[in-house]
Amino acid sequence: MLLKRESKFFIPISSIMLALLTTMAPFATDTYLSAMPDMAEYFGVGIPLVEITLTIYFFAFALGNFFGGPLSDSFGRKKIALTGLFLYSISAAGIAAAPRIEYVWVLRATQAFGGGFATVTSMVFVRDWFEGKQVARMATIIGMIMMLAPLFAPVIGTFLLHLDGWQAIFIFLAVFGMAVFTSFYFVMPESRDKSLITKKISAKQFYEKYRLFFKNSQAVLVLIAIAFSISGMFTFITGSSFMYIKYFGIEPALFPVLFGSNVVLNVILSLANTILLKRYEPEQLLRLGLFMQLIAGIVLLITVQFTTPSFWVVFGSVVLFIGSLGLVFGNGTAIILNILPEISGPANATIGVTRFILSSIAASVPVVFYTGTLAPIGTVMFLCTAIGNITFYVFLKNKSKVSS
Repeated sequence: MLLKRESKFFIPISSIMLALLTTMAPFATDTYLSAMPDMAEYFGVGIPLVEITLTIYFFAFALGNFFGGPLSDSFGRKKIALTGLFLYSISAAGIAAAPRIEYVWVLRATQAFGGGFATVTSMVFVRDWFEGKQVARMATIIGMIMMLAPLFAPVIGTFLLHLDGWQAIFIFLAVFGMAVFTSFYFVMPESRDKSLITKKISAKQFYEKYRLFFKNSQAVLVLIAIAFSISGMFTFITGSSFMYIKYFGIEPALFPVLFGSNVVLNVILSLANTILLKRYEPEQLLRLGLFMQLIAGIVLLITVQFTTPSFWVVFGSVVLFIGSLGLVFGNGTAIILNILPEISGPANATIGVTRFILSSIAASVPVVFYTGTLAPIGTVMFLCTAIGNITFYVFLKNKSKVSS
């Protein structure tokens, strides 16, 4: 039965449903991190060739965002979301049966493209229904629920790995995707006004929607700030298996605990953000989150230069680095969508595209410059947060000039 806008359960149920869309990416990336060594052995390749599946996912996910945003304006949010969920699910099932690593690469691309289609609609649903600070609150709530996925994903992945091998992880992703597809089909209403659903789009219209976004320098500055900030997190995710299991020699069974610790602080700060938004503006809270991440990045950069870096300092820095995103993503997204409400679909798509393209590039750098140490990972994470902070400082400076 479709959810009614006037229902008292509308906000909690829609928040959960939209958060489920956003969990597609973290589940697809985090459930099989501890299984990478097993996958490398199964396919007879080195771990870097398995790690490439993450880079492929980030890039193809960005493409899914790029096309999904404008298409959701023309065909409706729900139709694009359902199409993405279906593609995500059948691709995941195919990976479980893949005989060679090259097949995994191709199927990861199609899985990610579908995931991008589905995920890009999440915040667009929100912008269709809400405005102002309510967008930031909803974005934070959805982001908080989304960040629970990395808390449970490694645990689920490790359990399935020991239960029935790495293939069971991708079967789980396929089943999960279809479960979200089914519930979304029967519960979520379409948020796009019927009069705006044209069911057609030309190349010129497609281009024009993105041109309008990049003409707004303020939106672009915020986009760069949050995209680089989040890219640092994906750099860690890509190298987390090497960092904890290979470099520090942590048992795979403990990996979910270490990985999940990052999420705990993120959820705490996300909850705090929903309360703080009653007194402070999204710009103020975003600045705080970026500054906290910068401190973590500096400590991490210094620590990884030592021959034998302290595990606890590295661990603590990573927790603060990723936890600070509880103040970053929701506020940054709300700022952009409130600047450009008339093109919310392409705007949200641009956020996703930029975020995942930069993430794929940033995550690839430590793989390319692999040294057997943590220096490449720590350096890239620091550079990401440094660029994010500098860019947001420029945004605030430009905004103050306009105001005065």
